[in-house]
Amino acid sequence: MFAAALTVLPGCIYLDHPPKRSISGQVVRADTGEPLTNGSVAFMSGRKRFSLLPVDTFGIDAMARTDGTGHFDKKARLSDKVRLWIQNQDFAQMFTLPPFTNSNTITGLSLRISERKSNAQGGANGRQPLSSETNRTLVEAASRRLP
Repeated sequence: MFAAALTVLPGCIYLDHPPKRSISGQVVRADTGEPLTNGSVAFMSGRKRFSLLPVDTFGIDAMARTDGTGHFDKKARLSDKVRLWIQNQDFAQMFTLPPFTNSNTITGLSLRISERKSNAQGGANGRQPLSSETNRTLVEAASRRLP
């Protein structure tokens, strides 16, 4: 019975208790500069869930949606390593955020999404291609806007 309980519990219980953090910004298309409207923003921060494996799972810890101007805002319990998976019907791309400051807030992010969904589905190995140029630009933009 104990073994049966362990198969149900993984992923249901968090073992960590990170602070509430606030992230806000805008997502725009890299090719036109137009806002990405009604996009889904998944926050993945590697929170420690109960698991028999000693690794970070980087599951989805919170969700948000972009509004008509491409803006999003979310407060959630997130660890210091946050990745964003942003997608709508045409685009899908992963972004890695810079570390949080003592204020636990990142505001004014400007994310330029460029990966078309047909390209973002991955190659023969099914892995998501990451854009190092986009991540570098994101880190530079975020570091200028951190309070």
